[in-house]
Amino acid sequence: MGKKSDLRDFERGMIVGARRAGSSISQTAALLGFSRTTVSVVYREWRDKQKTSSQRQSSGRKQLVDKRGRRRLERIVQTNRRATIRQITAQYNSGVQNSISERTTRRSLSRMGYCSKRRANEEWKNIACVETVRELVLDNCRSNEGKVKGLTEEFVNLEFLSLINVGLISVSNLPKLGKLKKLELSDNRISGGLDVLAEKLPNLTHLNLSGNKLKDISTLEPLKKLDSLKSLDLFNCEVTNLNDYRESVFKLLPQLTYLDGYDVEDREATDSDGEVDDDDDDGEDEDVEEEDFDEEDDDYEEEGVVVGEDDEISRDKEEEDLGIDGEVDEDDPNSVP
Repeated sequence: MGKKSDLRDFERGMIVGARRAGSSISQTAALLGFSRTTVSVVYREWRDKQKTSSQRQSSGRKQLVDKRGRRRLERIVQTNRRATIRQITAQYNSGVQNSISERTTRRSLSRMGYCSKRRANEEWKNIACVETVRELVLDNCRSNEGKVKGLTEEFVNLEFLSLINVGLISVSNLPKLGKLKKLELSDNRISGGLDVLAEKLPNLTHLNLSGNKLKDISTLEPLKKLDSLKSLDLFNCEVTNLNDYRESVFKLLPQLTYLDGYDVEDREATDSDGEVDDDDDDGEDEDVEEEDFDEEDDDYEEEGVVVGEDDEISRDKEEEDLGIDGEVDEDDPNSVP
């Protein structure tokens, strides 16, 4: 059976084509002679928003936020620089055929150069109204010592934390975050020490450890204590190359519903199952933190979107490579398939 690293583009295309035609992982593996893990990883990588620029551009899918849409977003921001993501999304969706989600709005604004004026390495304990923050994205903010620094237990309502590609080798410094549901730790250098997650993140439901240095099933054993854990991603970790990898993980972690995006019966996770809901729960206070949109100077080299009362979001002169222009919003039920 061919390994993922040995596959040619044509073979990858065959796998993607078979899966898109409706074949299950097992059927595709039997038909093409690859392992189920290889089929799962190749198809998942094709779907991954940060790794599929060429495939998505040639797939014929319609862009949700095209050139005209970006101009529309820019006019909305220029009209009200203190508008929130929710307000911008609602205004954008009024009068358009294909609506977009708040997640797509945020990503589109980032690709257009709108980002926070707050420096990425600023002490998070100094952020005003820190207890109101529900999402915190620190992707690509490098950690010099390989540990989490500056994040405190004051983020009492934090539900989503993203630390992608920050150079982490340990999560030992993570604070106790009782309400955190989703943690993104992909593309770091973590090789163990996951017992900290069970100790400090008791309500975690989604964990992404893709692209780390996890080699053995035994390193995942501490995750047994996370009773609420439903989704675990380990793409591009050496542990995925082990024989009976999926069976072993599901046996070790019986509370899991999805491993690498598929359940034990090879059924793919739906968007609602695979993601933490971005929208506020019903009945929650509609008052949200305002985000100022303004022209940004070229002084700031590090950028990141932080939901805070005093955050000012600005237009950078240089376009940052933060995503794929042809991205399809998989979280939006109205998105074009």
